[in-house]
Amino acid sequence: MRVPDEPQQRRDGRSTDTRERIHDVALALFVQKGFSHTTLQDIADQLGLTRAALYYHHPSKEQLIASLIQPAKDDVDAFLETAGCNDASPREVIEGFFDLNYRHRLIFLALVRDPSGLGAIDSSGWVTTLASQAQELLAGDDPSPDQRIRAVVALNGLSRCATVLPDIPHDELRRRSIDLALEIIREPSSEPSDESSDSRS
Repeated sequence: MRVPDEPQQRRDGRSTDTRERIHDVALALFVQKGFSHTTLQDIADQLGLTRAALYYHHPSKEQLIASLIQPAKDDVDAFLETAGCNDASPREVIEGFFDLNYRHRLIFLALVRDPSGLGAIDSSGWVTTLASQAQELLAGDDPSPDQRIRAVVALNGLSRCATVLPDIPHDELRRRSIDLALEIIREPSSEPSDESSDSRS
């Protein structure tokens, strides 16, 4: 009798790990249908597995969702800690934030469409803390209202670009998104332009 956790042999001769297949299919369904409208039976049917085989790997839907969200949460926490300790520049923060969101774009997209998935992990205050810490990295400890707004717009926009624009090639999307985010947080010059000076003369 084959142990369910052993790699399965595919028709093309390649072996694939059952747990990884479950994660891939479950994530695709969660993005498409939402966490609340996807059942373990839906996932098992899509995989061609029995519910018993699926339960062997994930005894509940909440445990499965947690196994998909936790790596992203751990990466976010590590990124914020490292960037804060290293006094990262705005460009380093923005580049790292884009890469983080792009790497976990599917689970973040699923959470944007159905935030109920956060209930599967110990997420009390996590999203709020993430937002405030990331904004502090860009705007500083005592930012002006404009600096806070610029940081929010830059980071939220960067996150959405990384997750909802899959039709744009990665390198182009990364370059354009980072350039625009840096432009957003850049403080406008306080000196009047030549054009405004001329208009007053």
